Amino acid sequence: MDEAALRAMMPTSFGGRRGGGGKGVASRAAAPVGTASGGAAGAGSDLSSAVLGKRPAEDDEEEDDDGLTAEERAANRAAEEEARERRARGIDSSSDDSDDSDDEVGPPPPPPSAAVAAAASNPIPPTSIPPLTHTARFAPIHTKTLSSLAVDPSGSRFCVGSYDSTVSLYDFGGMTSTLSPFRHFPPTHETYPILDLAFSPSGATHLLVVSGTCEAQIFTRDAAEVGKCRKGDPYLRDMRHTKGHVSALTCGGYAAGGGFWTGGSDSTVRLWSEERMERGQDDLIVVKSKTRGGRTKVTAIAEEGDGIWVSGEDGFVGMWDTRSNLNARPRLGVDEAHERDTWTSCISLSGHKVVTRGGDGKVKMWDARQFRKPVVERDGLWGGSNHAGLIWDPFDSRTLIAGVADTGNSGNDDDSTASHKDGGQIVVLDSLDLSTVSTTATPSTPIRFHWSAHTDQLFTTHRSGLLTISYSPTRSTKGITLALPRHASSTSSLYTSSDPASESSYPISDPTSFTQSESAKRRRLAKARLDPTKTLLPQGPLSGRGKGGRIGAGDQQGTVQSLWKAPDDLNVDPREALLKYAADGKGEFTKAWEKTQPKTIYSNYEEEQEQEEG
Repeated sequence: MDEAALRAMMPTSFGGRRGGGGKGVASRAAAPVGTASGGAAGAGSDLSSAVLGKRPAEDDEEEDDDGLTAEERAANRAAEEEARERRARGIDSSSDDSDDSDDEVGPPPPPPSAAVAAAASNPIPPTSIPPLTHTARFAPIHTKTLSSLAVDPSGSRFCVGSYDSTVSLYDFGGMTSTLSPFRHFPPTHETYPILDLAFSPSGATHLLVVSGTCEAQIFTRDAAEVGKCRKGDPYLRDMRHTKGHVSALTCGGYAAGGGFWTGGSDSTVRLWSEERMERGQDDLIVVKSKTRGGRTKVTAIAEEGDGIWVSGEDGFVGMWDTRSNLNARPRLGVDEAHERDTWTSCISLSGHKVVTRGGDGKVKMWDARQFRKPVVERDGLWGGSNHAGLIWDPFDSRTLIAGVADTGNSGNDDDSTASHKDGGQIVVLDSLDLSTVSTTATPSTPIRFHWSAHTDQLFTTHRSGLLTISYSPTRSTKGITLALPRHASSTSSLYTSSDPASESSYPISDPTSFTQSESAKRRRLAKARLDPTKTLLPQGPLSGRGKGGRIGAGDQQGTVQSLWKAPDDLNVDPREALLKYAADGKGEFTKAWEKTQPKTIYSNYEEEQEQEEG
């Protein structure tokens, strides 16, 4: 096969320009021919290059010929210069540097420079800044850290829990300017801190209380206990075989699809239903750690859509899909999202954006579509507590609100003996680049936050036990603005307790504040006797079938009572019965003296003579 046939079969192997094949052939034909051996060697070299798909060695004119037109070469040079400029600005990065770039799903995260540019071009609206012009301080009910806060969806009722093992319930409908709770009670009979609180999303009829025990509790909105979760067997090694938590709880909250979640220090997250919580959990997630022992404490739980996000004390942050098997591996996960052996106190979600706050003083923003490394992170935001919160702007998720402790009070402990003199700050962050938008000083370290979209008011708990609500007279509506103008009555107290024996259990009148005449007292007493709710009469005997746990009267009741009646001598004293017979005979003699001394002879010996002889 000659060279012309090979060129016809593989025309591109020779680097000839389309439509210019004749020129290349003509140039080769016009080239001077050397010796026979040299010509044969040259032909063999060209043939081998053609077979291997390489461009044969040609003259200088054909080496510059790349098969492209001048317009195509100019377009390629312009594209290369544009790509070089984008890499210099940090907007584009080559995917060839990473071997596993094909496994990444979703668009790449924008670099910090792009985030700064986006923040500069997108100004923050005034509604995304919390109303901090006015602050209302509540009565000092708690003496330790307010570690938990829950507000119902309507914003009319809220509650706080403290490390002093008590919970306070507030209601704006009956609140006066004293800002006192209408119920103050301990959920447990032991001194366990209250770690988390949550109202049920549908109607806020129930309240979830997560304390330092291994059993979560459900209460009504008026503090009446509904039930308690089952406790697991602590002697079982495999947590999948347990029906409840085997060690202390750490966090919890209501699930979007019904039921509620709880996380514990036994490295599990459990899904419960209020109807079956006393029998055991409905589903279970076992968080596996790479640390020694394979377990870690669950520190925070957040749910949005079909995903539940979990963080651990070992720095792990992951997401499980609730539509799939929860016993499988997490769908997304990063092992060291935060520093190991620190408490990731909060996970906040907004669409594809995930923000985590760790005990290492860092706040990181992640993209759930490419959960490998944070998009933006911010250092130096020390929370001062294991319960330091971080919330989104409830209107358009443009800002983030966080509490920052001063340097002297930045340790992650909740000891009641710690100094609370050092204050803190409420910091507003830009959600695009986590830059500081504004700071507001507070008398104590802020812990938990809730920004109500219905009332436009910011609830804040503090490490010193202080509860505050920030508002604006022009922006905020209802809520605290309705309670402040109300003046408390001098004859009653709204501070109540769940203990009926307590003097402050229910609002009562002060008897020393007014006097009543005797006739008025008699009329009030006679009216109370006619009221069945105030006067309780003894229950009479039932006739017919029994009801309400009481046994009724049957047809044979009289016969049975006559057969099984009590004996007649049941209440007779046996001593009195014997003495009745002794009164008929001689009381001073027995039959032994009847024949030997039938007549009674008494001695004349006096006691006085006995004393004289002595």
